Amino acid sequence: MFGLPDIVRSMRCRAPSVKKIRRSTATNRRRTGRDLRLWWHPSASEQGGLVFDAVRQWASRAEGDWRAHGTAYELVRVFTAPARRGLIRLRVDGTEHLPADGPVVLVANHVSFFDSVLLMFSLPRPVAFIGKAEYTDNPITNWLFCGAGMIPVRREDPGDLPHVFEEVAEVLRRGEVIGVFPEGTRSRDGRLHRGHVGAAHLALITGAPIVPVGIIGTDAVLPTGSLIVRPFRQATITLGEPIDPRQLGYTKSTNRARREVTDRFMAEIARLCAEDYVDSYAPTPA
Repeated sequence: MFGLPDIVRSMRCRAPSVKKIRRSTATNRRRTGRDLRLWWHPSASEQGGLVFDAVRQWASRAEGDWRAHGTAYELVRVFTAPARRGLIRLRVDGTEHLPADGPVVLVANHVSFFDSVLLMFSLPRPVAFIGKAEYTDNPITNWLFCGAGMIPVRREDPGDLPHVFEEVAEVLRRGEVIGVFPEGTRSRDGRLHRGHVGAAHLALITGAPIVPVGIIGTDAVLPTGSLIVRPFRQATITLGEPIDPRQLGYTKSTNRARREVTDRFMAEIARLCAEDYVDSYAPTPA
């Protein structure tokens, strides 16, 4: 059994010396300094971890977009950003007219293949477009447009239209944005032609407002029939005030309602894009 002297000796042995305390304090200071340096200046492995986390977060958003909308919108947006920002001096006006949420039908003039690309990725909200099914025949344009949510339609097949309209209506019911070129094709003469009534029909059956859009300058970036982009050209996208068919007194999709609503937003598009209006349909290229 330990006596009091033994306990005292044991306590003395366990007590660190002043030298050990100083050495321990200095070691702790060095460790603390090293930890601070690592915190302010992460190592290469830690930097790699930060990059990996950022990529993982972006990939998670892209996967969420794919699961939510069936598209690779986020992925395509990132991959096309250098071309969009480096090739075109783009100005977008009137974005305050685009509702922050809820279904919207965008209607725009069409003078270049590039119109769809810019509208899909240059506005505050993703835009799905009705586009020629021929775009899906090329692997690059198939990845670009279908990955961004384009709904393909074959104009020469009238039986395809009911299916397309139902698919577009479903997009609007989900509260998303659909883009339509009411002329039905690109203008070859630089004039705005009479609009088809499909966009008005969509707005009337879903209650979505119509936002007219005027596009200027994209025909100089990528002229119709050309395969070569002309870089560093100026292009402008201007959004007009929303048009609500219900506020105009139209509650059903009748022939008269579709025609009058279409003529209304076509006049606004002509004002925004400063093109001469022609009251005849644009000829479809052979």
